[in-house]
Amino acid sequence: MLQARRPTHSAHDPRAGGAYHAYKEETVMDTVAPCSPLTILAVEDNPADVTTVRRVLTAHDVPYDLHVIENADHALQFFDQYAAPEPPPCPDILLLDLTLPQRNGKELLRHLKAIPACAAIRVVILTASVDPADRRETLALGADVFFEKPFHLTDFMRLGTIIKTLAVRHAPTQARGKAGRLRDERYQQLSRKSRELRQRSQALVGRMQALCARSSNSRS
Repeated sequence: MLQARRPTHSAHDPRAGGAYHAYKEETVMDTVAPCSPLTILAVEDNPADVTTVRRVLTAHDVPYDLHVIENADHALQFFDQYAAPEPPPCPDILLLDLTLPQRNGKELLRHLKAIPACAAIRVVILTASVDPADRRETLALGADVFFEKPFHLTDFMRLGTIIKTLAVRHAPTQARGKAGRLRDERYQQLSRKSRELRQRSQALVGRMQALCARSSNSRS
């Protein structure tokens, strides 16, 4: 349970290496919330922590769609859908605990980052671990932020600032991805029309040649 987390001298800090310093000077409510709902996936087996995350997002006026997976095996199955030839859109942000039933969160992070369609997903490690080795390893694997679960809800509120900042940074990537998909769809439409016109033209030429051949035979 969240209340049982052991506080440390810096439990309220995200401890995210270079990423942490981007949030260090911000107050809890000073980041502009995204306009469109964020799709957030939380791989977390503690219902109390999930409830706290919801309270944080609501306090920050963040529009969100939160999907929760409570064990690592189900998370692996969920991630595998993004390896399909035509994968669905990935969540905007992943909140990943490290201590999960079945597997360690690091294994899930390594698996996720190996899927090209999920390369741009922003990852927040949400953990009770205070081990510097865990922080170094997860950031090296591609996590954006290492957030140690604090003891007090007021300290947990900084997570909302982090999520909003990541969402703003993620927006240009999403826009480019959407523009690229629209461009590809338009190209495919034009290619289909071009093939259809070419086929019609070839059929028309064939009919004209047949008419010319019959006309020549009738004159002879």
